[in-house]
Amino acid sequence: MKKYSSLITFLYYKDFQKAKMVYEDILELELVMDQGFAKVYKINDNAFVGCVKKHEGSIDSTNRGGALISLTVDDVEDLYNQFKGYDLPYISELSIIERIPLKSFFFKDFEGYDFEIQEFIKKEDKELF
Repeated sequence: MKKYSSLITFLYYKDFQKAKMVYEDILELELVMDQGFAKVYKINDNAFVGCVKKHEGSIDSTNRGGALISLTVDDVEDLYNQFKGYDLPYISELSIIERIPLKSFFFKDFEGYDFEIQEFIKKEDKELF
């Protein structure tokens, strides 16, 4: 079995400055690589997310949807209260998803990408993620 060393998820943006604001000011992620047309932010030891200038990236990004960036945290309620202070296009209520089980809220960034901030409830799930 091949062992992968890390994960980078790239999202393509028309308004690169607003994307930068979401990753740096709202999510408070650490910028680890600036390629000019793309920025890569560290989520955890080996997990990263990147924003790419739409017309300078490697792929055709006209088809969007069906993707959700879920970030796991230790205190979802604290972050929910913090995120409500931003002028995001959409932020859901904080809720419990019983079937998983976890507490979470969803938001959309300025280009319609979907994010979830989640906290697992069961101890074994918290240890796994």
